[in-house]
Amino acid sequence: MIRGAIFDLGSTLIRRTGLELERVKCAALASFAASDCGCGDPETFAARLLDIRLAGWKRSEAELVEVAATASFAEAFAAVGLDATDLTLSQAEAVFFEPEVTMSRLYPSAAETLEALAGMGLRLGMISNATSHRLVVDIARRHGIDRYFDPIVTSMGFGRPKPHAGIFRHVLEGWKIEPDAAVMIGDTLGADILGANTVGMRSILVDIEPNPDNPRYAARARPTATVTRLDEIPPLIRAWNGAEPARRA
Repeated sequence: MIRGAIFDLGSTLIRRTGLELERVKCAALASFAASDCGCGDPETFAARLLDIRLAGWKRSEAELVEVAATASFAEAFAAVGLDATDLTLSQAEAVFFEPEVTMSRLYPSAAETLEALAGMGLRLGMISNATSHRLVVDIARRHGIDRYFDPIVTSMGFGRPKPHAGIFRHVLEGWKIEPDAAVMIGDTLGADILGANTVGMRSILVDIEPNPDNPRYAARARPTATVTRLDEIPPLIRAWNGAEPARRA
């Protein structure tokens, strides 16, 4: 029996964002650096910050250690000769991620799917790879879905990103649920599905906007099922639990 479901956030419950939004965020923080911190060359600041962020993502994937957004901000401030206090970095985090929070959009049937799963008595959690815990919580709150998840875990808060086995076990141990009684639901083969496979969970690949990185992991990570709409998930789990006839996944 499936007793718990763990969701990813980006490109699973909310629409995918891309590099262009990252540039917008870097420009927003560069404006803050100029107006509030005395940065005389915001264009250089924005370009340097983007390079730092991209390098951080590569390091996170290679080493399975999360690089905090605030650490990237501090490095960018230092690159243009500015010191950044803890207060400045906290303000920078809010400024940088505000466009992403504001522009976030739920996929169709996201809230209805979560309501249906909660109505089935499942425990619901979230594990999101993110350089800011605040970002994930703010997006979930903005769309009113935070109430479904206990816990909300981020790679920033845990220190290790998916597919590191520890971040999955952290949730399962907190729930006191064995891996074979839980399912991971996400859009990435390399993070969500591979991680679930590693710890012995079932998995559902959300293929609404196919992840361009997935072909790299196709030989190593196989989902238990694939859906192209979120409202396919509750009937699938009911079938696994014997509540209705199984369908082809």
